[in-house]
Amino acid sequence: MPDLFFVNEKVCRQIGEYLTQVKRDFYYQFNDPKENPSLGLGIDLVSNFYGAVINIDHHFWEKNRDGSISLDYGLINGQLVKGASYLWQKSIEMLNKNPDFFSPNNLANLKDEDYIQWLADDTGKIPIYDKGKHRLYLTRFFGSQLLNNRKRSVNEIYEESGHKLLENEIDEPSLNKGGLLQRFEVFIGYADKPLFKKANLLAKVMERRGLWKFEDPENKTPPIDYHLQNVAIKSGMISILSDELIDKVRRREFLDLDEELELRLRCKRCFEIVSKVSGIDPYYLDDYFWEEGRKFLQIEPPDYKNALLANFYAKVPKEILSLPYIYVDTWRY
Repeated sequence: MPDLFFVNEKVCRQIGEYLTQVKRDFYYQFNDPKENPSLGLGIDLVSNFYGAVINIDHHFWEKNRDGSISLDYGLINGQLVKGASYLWQKSIEMLNKNPDFFSPNNLANLKDEDYIQWLADDTGKIPIYDKGKHRLYLTRFFGSQLLNNRKRSVNEIYEESGHKLLENEIDEPSLNKGGLLQRFEVFIGYADKPLFKKANLLAKVMERRGLWKFEDPENKTPPIDYHLQNVAIKSGMISILSDELIDKVRRREFLDLDEELELRLRCKRCFEIVSKVSGIDPYYLDDYFWEEGRKFLQIEPPDYKNALLANFYAKVPKEILSLPYIYVDTWRY
């Protein structure tokens, strides 16, 4: 099968060089009390909270009959809150009401009514994509795996991993061997080898809060989701080689699993180059590109002129810039 995507290493290096000149005063510290727990609660509770919420941190949009996408919003105390922020704010609400809510035992045995209480908005309904209560299924599975492996907390998995992201190749996923990313493959909501999107996000958040530090930072990869994929394509870091695939995207059809994997692997290569040239840690680089996609490219119409990479978007053919935002129907990111 011929390659579907091409990594333009020259553009990647140019973006890396450009980022060395960008003064960025703000990085996500994950300490906003509206969406993050107090460290005073202790590392076991904090790690369980992050592990459980990131496990279902995905898919905050609905596909309409005409192929267009509607983003999910929920009402919290009369205020509309967008997708991921909604999930995190509702999770903090629940944590404040019941600190034991995110314990392995409660997650494994979560009742339907408690699940609804957790994620329902002011209207009493769950406003984020929830086909077949799949988030409830993933939550119960997450808690069950912790219980079945006698893990009292997510932090225990980190400690037993030797503070490493990756170890030598292992035969099958296990909470008891491999690096942190490999161990999290046992959770269905996290299973995403070889990109490990959600596990990298968990590692990023816990490291940013000063709770974890890794012995092998060379194995970091930005948590590659659809925001980062779209930034890579629209900026020219990645070219789509197939006219048929371009037409497929234009028709707002989902990529199949092989197409999606190739795209994300090409993104991984792009960000490795950008990170090396710029000297920016991959987890911090994620802050740049995730914000770029969510705030500037995902909106209709995209705001290319005021985006961080405006000069690069200006060099990309309008045929590519006019493509709809690429989404993938998955719970992996």
